[in-house]
Amino acid sequence: MAPGDDRIRRYYIFRAVTSFSLWIPFWTLWIYKNVPNLFLLTVVDTAFWTTMIVFQIPAGLLGDKYGRKKMLFIGELTYAIGILSFGLSDQFWMYLFSNMLWAIGVCFVVSGDSPFVYDTLLEFKRAHEFIGVMARSWTVQATMGAAACIVGGILVQSTNRLDLTLIIASLVGLVGSMTAVFLKEPKVDRSKMDDMRTQLKAGLRKVLDSRAIMTLIMFQIVIEIAVYVMAVFRSVYMLDVLKLDFLEIGVLIAAFTLFGGIVALRASQIESRLGEKRSLLFMLLAIMGSFAVVFIVKSPVAIGIQFLIYAVSSLQSPIISGYINKRVDSQHRSTVIAIATLLFTAILVAVELPSGWFANQFGTTETMLVLAIGVAPFGFYLLRIWNKEVDAGKVVRKKRRVLKEF
Repeated sequence: MAPGDDRIRRYYIFRAVTSFSLWIPFWTLWIYKNVPNLFLLTVVDTAFWTTMIVFQIPAGLLGDKYGRKKMLFIGELTYAIGILSFGLSDQFWMYLFSNMLWAIGVCFVVSGDSPFVYDTLLEFKRAHEFIGVMARSWTVQATMGAAACIVGGILVQSTNRLDLTLIIASLVGLVGSMTAVFLKEPKVDRSKMDDMRTQLKAGLRKVLDSRAIMTLIMFQIVIEIAVYVMAVFRSVYMLDVLKLDFLEIGVLIAAFTLFGGIVALRASQIESRLGEKRSLLFMLLAIMGSFAVVFIVKSPVAIGIQFLIYAVSSLQSPIISGYINKRVDSQHRSTVIAIATLLFTAILVAVELPSGWFANQFGTTETMLVLAIGVAPFGFYLLRIWNKEVDAGKVVRKKRRVLKEF
């Protein structure tokens, strides 16, 4: 057993328990049942992301200051309470409040999650294994999520109670938060930590002064927003357009999730084979093509394209996060991740509300086509910048090798 394996195994257990999310196929349908308007649905969801804009940076600063383990525990506990409140909601304002509470929990989880893994591996001089470890974590989450989707589908189909998926999941989440107690905080030298204002300024400088980091963050935002907006409309699309029942929705999303987990397990090999340039190109082309198919193919067969979308969703997190983390030191890792999340949430709010209005006026499939067209120019522009950064990095590494030989 390699040094640090026991700690990573505990992290996998933590992720397994906290990923049994029965609500995944049904949370939008629960809102849609009581607020039957796609635009208002996106307003409720936007409350979640607006809250993250406010709390993500403080959560990241706290993660760097006080440790990853504390953030994961507090985050999962708050997350579970938010889900419970969401399941008990049946009015617009109640959904808004619950989503805000839910978001605060997510802020803390994000600030602790990948920094915890990277710093743990760094402690044992195994940082090069980050993509593989995160990919296996994603597979664990996907497997548990897939099982939860099927259980949730059976539950809703037999009871016609969408809210039960959230209420039961919140209880599982409370148990999951307790598993964070058994995690061991990675060793990070915090003796030289600055005050939070200085820490934030340093994190901002790292993002703004590095064209590679900023490009990666913006590219990940383009991919994540496209994937997320599809996720918001997915269950409504399956129910209203494809006329599937609750069990079919649960089983299909379980299949997509499990497929994504299998793909994530191969993320390290896929990235090694494609390289830094083609890995990002594949993700962009896959998203654009998937959205176009949803618009063109007016048949339940079109749901099959979700396998490709889930593959991209599973690959982008370990691969792009790996590229970012290896360019950031431990003292600023949570802060930089928080800044990246803040940018994502701000742009998502700007995209999701118009998407909700457009979907309400013209339909979900038409919205997917508009998103595919909108993603293209931004994605290809960022790829052009990234390719130049990769080439420049190769030149620098080559010069270093030559100097070492002398």
